[in-house]
Amino acid sequence: MICKGRQSIVCQDNKGIIQTVKARIILCPLVSSLLNSSTSPALLEVAKPEELEEEAKDRENNVTAAIQLMNTEICTKLQGQDPSKQQELDNLVSEIIGKLKAAEDEKLALEAEQRESTEETNESDKKPSSGLSKGDKPKSGKVSPMAESRAASKLGTGLPTIGGKGGKGGAPVVVVPDEPSEKMICGSCCLSATSQAVCIAGAQTSDVSLFEHIGALRFGQSPKQFRMPLPMVTIFQSGRSAPGKSSCIKEYMLVPRPGKPLNETIPQIVAVYNDIVKSIVNKNGVPSNKKPERVAAKNVTDTGALMMTFDRPEQGLDLIQESMGRLGLTPGEDLYMALNLAGHEIFDYDTGGSKEKVSQSFPFADKQLAEKGKYELITGQQKLADDMVDFWTEFLGRYPAVIAIIDPLRKQEDKQWMALCEKISEKCYILGEKVWHRPGLLKDEELSETFKSSGVVYKLEQMNTVSDVLQCAKKMEDNAHETVLSTNVGETPEDFLADMAVGMNARFLKVGAPCRGERVSKLNRLMSIEVCLKDTDRLLPHGEFKFPTIIVPPPPEEEGGEGEETETEVKESPGRKK
Repeated sequence: MICKGRQSIVCQDNKGIIQTVKARIILCPLVSSLLNSSTSPALLEVAKPEELEEEAKDRENNVTAAIQLMNTEICTKLQGQDPSKQQELDNLVSEIIGKLKAAEDEKLALEAEQRESTEETNESDKKPSSGLSKGDKPKSGKVSPMAESRAASKLGTGLPTIGGKGGKGGAPVVVVPDEPSEKMICGSCCLSATSQAVCIAGAQTSDVSLFEHIGALRFGQSPKQFRMPLPMVTIFQSGRSAPGKSSCIKEYMLVPRPGKPLNETIPQIVAVYNDIVKSIVNKNGVPSNKKPERVAAKNVTDTGALMMTFDRPEQGLDLIQESMGRLGLTPGEDLYMALNLAGHEIFDYDTGGSKEKVSQSFPFADKQLAEKGKYELITGQQKLADDMVDFWTEFLGRYPAVIAIIDPLRKQEDKQWMALCEKISEKCYILGEKVWHRPGLLKDEELSETFKSSGVVYKLEQMNTVSDVLQCAKKMEDNAHETVLSTNVGETPEDFLADMAVGMNARFLKVGAPCRGERVSKLNRLMSIEVCLKDTDRLLPHGEFKFPTIIVPPPPEEEGGEGEETETEVKESPGRKK
């Protein structure tokens, strides 16, 4: 194949923010185009206007740099290449980004070294006592906790960073910080966008459907039958960034019943969503000068989800179940529910105790400062990780129709995470998103024997390639983890992810709400693929849910120091009947 031309353009997302790269790879005699989101906003939707404006500029610069890379180095590398060789071409583009990233890291390291050298020169005449520099001492004469920790490190005392008042026994809480975020260079989003463009071109050159081509990439050859992924459709969006006191559930989602056709279950989910919208309009009333649709639209987020004022986490589930009852549907039989708990978002990382920092990050958060080292479930109600295990166990016990939760805790609370898995994993998937590294890194990492989840949520964005996601999914599936493919926040109408979810045999596809064209397009594509597979007798029906039961490994034997820690045991539960 010989590359005869190239074109890259920018598109606006549903916020009107430039963020998408369209890579057009023209191959003789084929023309293949891609339009899909490859960047995601880092800020919350309710962030301050000036913060959103600054982020928009960063994203625009990111896209501009990506276009420049695609029109120069990347197109030069891809010229004359066979697009069916996905892994090889992904590696070529990854090498380009890797070299740029290494050069950027070297530049930053040199600048940091120069700053440190300058600071040491300026302070060479100062003689700090007790390991504390003058910069660590505030005007009041009191030493700040962070300064004390730094001094302890210098003196070799090894004092831990303490946060919170502790649990029932009054023991102090050691706040384990998150890992530092991976540094993304400007323009890195071109890697994901180019990988998707190559994948589509490869399907065209092979003269097969996109999901069949992806199936061949995943399994070595295209499967004779395909299983449809179950869409996770968001109804409500809440969490700490939303109005109301409830903070511990970010997304309330509906999931079709396995074994039933999507052409039947997706309309049921849409009916629930519309029924709730209707109830909102009827409750709040409609001004004479406005249409009901416009009134309801005020409660819709950029992902299409409804944002209500919840003071209790149960409210979202209750509203969904009430709506299902009005439509003659039974929770746990016709439709199931799933929750994105986003534990990292409700954990108080602030070691300095600044109310201002909390209010800036979460505008709707209560002015009362949460206790550091705890999870804020509801405004004014914080719990330690140990207490969170009991809370979610009791909560989910009252809602048996919930079959999946995402990120109930941070990965740093691995013991509590495993304890929660042992209690509820036999009847509910515990899925990890933020607790795992991105696919490009996770595929090469050694898995820990003391940390497990029921599945992994993957996103195709930034520096993640199609090959990365497929390889990582295979690795994790071999270790008893289900595959969940997720859309991004700033999506476009491109339906690539629907084909990818089918081709890679994903259990779930997290699509967002059944509202807005960029979300509905994925649902429409799923139903279209299902019809195609059914007509050609290649549709593999879904079986019942089978939950991998995760058991906490016993502690290592202490006698003689020769005891070996037993691996985490994973058994398959009988599952939930249709």
